Amino acid sequence: MLRQRHEARVSAPITDVFAALVKTLARNRWGSADWLADPDGLPKVGQLYAQQRGSVTRRGRVVECLRPVVLTLYESLLDPPCRVRLRLGWRLEPLDEDALVLLEASYELNGPAYLNRRHWDREIRSHCRKLLKALIVRMEDMREERYTDVSGQKRGSSNMTATNTTAVNGNPTFK
Repeated sequence: MLRQRHEARVSAPITDVFAALVKTLARNRWGSADWLADPDGLPKVGQLYAQQRGSVTRRGRVVECLRPVVLTLYESLLDPPCRVRLRLGWRLEPLDEDALVLLEASYELNGPAYLNRRHWDREIRSHCRKLLKALIVRMEDMREERYTDVSGQKRGSSNMTATNTTAVNGNPTFK
């Protein structure tokens, strides 16, 4: 079994990071958060999902979900004649003011996929990096949403006020 380990440091409470992780996976795995059966927005252990992207079919199930610490998915990537069995395990560890996100990817390749193992290693490494980057972007979006909720100003709003300023020559200008 081949393994990869990826990590990212996020400056947010661990519970917020876990919520963002579930939302990020909902978008990338099962399409929407409506799929989640739990009223708390958590996937249930044993739930199945399938996704087709290009020639690759991704079938998976939730193996473990311990809030707000662990989330593990088991997936099969089918790109005939190649098959990759992939286990993605996220572990969140609290730090002083930040959270550490550890993503372990262990995978097993069938015969044709093993012959092309460098390709699959690059693909899985790239996918894990994209997931961590998407998580960080989601955290930034959540932080901005909190900020705009507090200030009352919506992001991208066209309701701007004209400010009366005086130019160097003494004439008023409006910006």
